[in-house]
Amino acid sequence: MKNRLHLIVLVLFVLCFLYDLVVWGSVPALPNVGPGIADSARREAPLATTYITLGGVLDSAIPSLQAFGVARLSGAIGEGFERIRADPTVAMDLIFNTTWNASHRWIKTMYWAAPVLLLLTLILWVRRPKAVHMVRR
Repeated sequence: MKNRLHLIVLVLFVLCFLYDLVVWGSVPALPNVGPGIADSARREAPLATTYITLGGVLDSAIPSLQAFGVARLSGAIGEGFERIRADPTVAMDLIFNTTWNASHRWIKTMYWAAPVLLLLTLILWVRRPKAVHMVRR
């Protein structure tokens, strides 16, 4: 188990990263607030911009993923849509400083989990047990 731990964390990273790509990639498709959130992310959140850019390609290739992402974001941050429409420049502040419901908390957790899991994967890969051979062949 110990020698495969880096693979387990890698699989968790990939799942988390794909979730982020699907959800954040659908930001431009949100009615009325999508472009404001994407513009705010470009100014303030490079990680969110990366998710939006890469996820946009994935979501445009598979429309059902975009529909899932839009539904997930609408349910999570729907309470903040009115404030985002009023002032789109504070969109990222509203998304990351306030927690409206459990779905919103999950999106924020997954947002930060991907880079943490990537770093943990690299650390575990470097520290993995290596095979030791006493006699050369």
